[in-house]
Amino acid sequence: MLAGGYPPPPRPPAKKSPLLAILGGGAFVVVVMFFGIALLNYLNAGPGGPGSEPSYHQVTNVPEPDFNPPPLPKPQTEADLIAWTKNNQIYSHAVPVPTNCAVPYLDASTADVPALDQHLAQLTACLWGVWEAPMTEAGFQLPRPPVTVYTTEITSPCGKLPLHNAFYCSADQHVYYAQNVYEIIDPALRNKPFLPEFILAHEFGHAIQARTGIFYASAVLEHNSDKTLANEYSRRSETQADCFSGLFLNAIATASGLTDADRANVLSVAASIGSPKPDPEDDHGTSASRVAWATTGLGNSQIGQCNTFAAGSEQVR
Repeated sequence: MLAGGYPPPPRPPAKKSPLLAILGGGAFVVVVMFFGIALLNYLNAGPGGPGSEPSYHQVTNVPEPDFNPPPLPKPQTEADLIAWTKNNQIYSHAVPVPTNCAVPYLDASTADVPALDQHLAQLTACLWGVWEAPMTEAGFQLPRPPVTVYTTEITSPCGKLPLHNAFYCSADQHVYYAQNVYEIIDPALRNKPFLPEFILAHEFGHAIQARTGIFYASAVLEHNSDKTLANEYSRRSETQADCFSGLFLNAIATASGLTDADRANVLSVAASIGSPKPDPEDDHGTSASRVAWATTGLGNSQIGQCNTFAAGSEQVR
């Protein structure tokens, strides 16, 4: 066992400003109609629909959100910390490109809670469909995380969650998404396509880290490091989630009609949530680093290209 045992649930949200807290770490999720018409339209895998061609990876047998998921893997030795972060088995696999999920447009700046609930719940179905094959091939389980949309400050098992935030909580393996998170984004970007997709895919990226052991191993490394190095480990985790988000968007790009302009807008969002210049106190990353890793994901299917834990410190500033 590691000396000192395990730290508390990693990275409580909103360490500093909401701008740095968004897409950090990481209400009732509407799932009653998950297998109904809305999901079928969302996946759009019927004959003749976008993504129905045989060359597309077909998303099937999507499970309902798992409110009682299996426990997360926890490192047992010091060697696990390096093996799980730098040399994780998931890095040798790829997300399926193209995948047949056709993501509908949602204006995040005007969507009410029911619409956002439905959109994000359906989006996790698509995220699960992109990530399930490589996760299974690598020997990992992938329960589908529930999403909670909230409109006032709430308390989760990971602590109090402020508004203007999106957060993956490893304690209950839920994603929490503030309805007003769009308000900290540049006003010119708030109604652009793929804004909620980029945000939720980042949080789902933390779920991938959690299910593969990366998230907890990184948290232990943070716990055992001085503040400056701990912040660097946190930045490695955050920029990797940006890259994982890009992988997802690239996987659904063809079916969803992701244009060059959409890609540019996604990168502008990544820039807007980063810090303007390197800061040892920053635990999320500069605009330049977040854009660089999101760009890497948007141009790849290979998960190993998102191995931020093997990158030089200058690449995760």
